[in-house]
Formats: sequence, structure tokens, C-alpha cells
Amino acid sequence: MNIRTAAAVGAAFGILGVGSAFATFARVESMGKNTTYIMDDVSIFDNPANASLYSNYLIGGFGAYTDNNMTAGGNVDPQHPTFGGIFSISFGEDNNPDPKFTIGGLFGRINTELAMYLPDYVQTGKNTYTVVPETVTNFDGFLGGTFSSGDAWGLHVYVAHQDGGDVDESGTYQPDSKAYASIVQFDGGVNFQVGSGTSYEASVGLARVQYGPERHSFFDDGDFSFLAKARAFFTLEAIDGELVPAVSMKLAQAPGIDDKRAQAGMGINVAMDRGFFWLGLDFIWNQLKSHDWVYDKTVDDGAWVYDSRNEDDPNWDKRSDIGGKISFGIERNIWWDWFVIRVGGQKSILYTDCSVNEKNKYTETRYGLCKDDGTFFTTNPLADGTADDHVGFGFGINIEERLKIDVTVAEDLLFRNPFQGEGRLFSRVDATYSF
Repeated sequence: MNIRTAAAVGAAFGILGVGSAFATFARVESMGKNTTYIMDDVSIFDNPANASLYSNYLIGGFGAYTDNNMTAGGNVDPQHPTFGGIFSISFGEDNNPDPKFTIGGLFGRINTELAMYLPDYVQTGKNTYTVVPETVTNFDGFLGGTFSSGDAWGLHVYVAHQDGGDVDESGTYQPDSKAYASIVQFDGGVNFQVGSGTSYEASVGLARVQYGPERHSFFDDGDFSFLAKARAFFTLEAIDGELVPAVSMKLAQAPGIDDKRAQAGMGINVAMDRGFFWLGLDFIWNQLKSHDWVYDKTVDDGAWVYDSRNEDDPNWDKRSDIGGKISFGIERNIWWDWFVIRVGGQKSILYTDCSVNEKNKYTETRYGLCKDDGTFFTTNPLADGTADDHVGFGFGINIEERLKIDVTVAEDLLFRNPFQGEGRLFSRVDATYSF
């Protein structure tokens, strides 16, 4: 898709009832769990150059509502709400907006690709633990634009930080000099239009994950993470869709962690009558090594703990995964042009090999990545209500191609006793407004 025609294509999608390219986290969670093989605005977190395709809009959401421990008549607020927007200034003519300059930002997003390397506690003594606080800045910043040719470039920074405070039992922030957690990511990307119906995009990034029990400078220890992603879109007129090859790589390092991940796959997306469908198949290879990262059932009823006492003499455990994943998503307008339903899912099957360092002594209450050596098959969570589990279902409301509200329906909605007064109706609600 040519950037100069992105707005026209978005309008055509609305006329056909497919649903706009202005997506939300709720839309993605409802129809396939990932954005690898479709082009929508959530892809700006994979490639910041795509921010110039989806300029001049506001986005927000209440966050995920996935608590599974609700009592009858009880209520738990959704977590990690977000809001932000992207804005562009055009320096071109009315019939050709390029070149453009784009700036944007989003508050509140949890970068799960990096936050997974933050433990719950750091152990500093025999029975001494320091909490790893929740980050509070959580800001995505975007800067980019397009050239006169329509090719796009973009830069992105993510900052999630807490230094010197944490939330106590009363729910208010209090001083804690040892509370420290920080995630910083810088990345850039390009999106090239090389011909009619063909585009290529790529991005590379550098990230830093740090945590207590004391603060660090950005270059302490040299634990940096490198990320790279690339994909292409080839128009297939025979199916009124696109063929999408994609690859990604992550080489992550954090205290006690060395994580290598690679993924390569092929997908298609197809426009249907009043709808849209996509399907993807991926090859996955992971190798996660850790030392002194343990799950301790005696700490806070079970928590991940990094034992910092053995940093000078680490004993590494290793867990390797190899296998594949199939995922799909479908949405279709029903009854009215402004109402769309969505369904999707993913299934991964991985062959896992665990290798525990012979010097590590684990128990039933305290163990690392694996309790023992061995091989077995693993899959993604079956049904825990999160964005990583097997299936999703939702709907969307489109008001005059400007205000769009996307809802992810709770997976247990149809299997609940309506007279018991428990559970939730929806697990995520997001909205965008374009102008």
C-alpha cells in the first residue's frame, strides 16, 4: 500500500465494512493476538515508521481486565489504562500530502517484550528481599515523517522508570530508597514503497533493563538488548489480498538473564465481502539462560526472585524451545455497517529442553526455569483470559469513520451463572478518534 493512498484505502475499508486500519489493542486481542501479518496502527510499536501512515488520531483504553479471583458481587478495576495520540503536518499539496512530519506519544503502555525481565524481588541476604517496584513513567514517544516519494522513516523511545518509591498497603506512594526499576528502549524504522502493491519495512532497536537494590547508570554492567524486525507486503490480486513474509529477532540481556529469540513466518490477509481475514504460520526458536532467577513459593505466596548474592560466580540454567505457531483472525460487519464482530486465536507447539546446572540445588518451594533436566512439549496458555491464550472474541463500533470503539469479550461470558453476580462482561475496551 502506498502511503499517499493509505487514507483512501482506509475509507474504502469503511465502505466495504472491513473495519479501518486504525486498530486498538482490543481489536488485536480479539482477532488473532498479534499484528505480524496485518497493517494497522498497533504496528507502530514494531516499526515507528508506520506512525506516519496513521497520523492525526487519538487513542485510549481502560486497560486489561483479566483478574480471575473476583468474588460474587465483587469488582476489580482494569489495569494499566493508556491514552495518547499521533499528529502530522503536511508540507505537500492537497492531492499529495507528502512530505510530512509526524510526532506522537502514548502514556501507560506496558512493554511486555522487556518487562518480562523484571523479577518481583531481589534477594540481598539470607532472609532479606528488596521489592522491584512497578514502573510509573511508561511513555512511548514517536518522531518521524515521509519523503516526497511516500517512503517513511520513524524514531521511537520507550521509558518506564521508578527510582526511590513504591506503593504501600494503603495504595499511596511512599519513599523507598532501594526501590529501583528502569526500562529504556530506542529504535528506528523505515517503510519503503518499491512498486504498485509492494512495500518493505524494517526496524532495529537497542534496549536496557535494570533494577535494584540500588540505582544504576545507563551503561552499568553492559547488559543491553538488541531487537530487529522486518516484513514485506506483496499484493495478490487473485485473492484480493496480500502475502506477508516476516522475521524478527531479540537478543536480550538483563541481570541474571540471557535470552535469544528468533521467529520467521509467512501469512496472508484477504478482504472479503463486508469483512477481513488473515492467517499466519511461524517457526519459533528460543534459548533462555538464567542464573539465580528462582520462583520462591515462600515469598509473597509465590514470586520470582533474583538472588544477587552470586553475581560473581553464576551457575546458568538453560531452557530451549523450538517449534511453530499458527494464528488467525477474522472480522465481519453484521446487521449494520457500523457494527463488526471479531474472532481469532493462536496455537503454538514447542519442543522444550531443560538443562539445570549441576551446582544448583532446588527444592519444591524454590526452583529456577525448570525443576530438573528433561524434555517435553509446551503450548501457549489455554484459557487464562490474557492476550497470550488460545482464543479471543470481540466486537467493534464505527461511528462515521472517526470514533471507533473496540471491545474484547470475556471468554467465560456465555458459561457463567447470570444470577450469581460474579465475573466480568469484557476484558478490554479501547477507542480511537481520527480527525
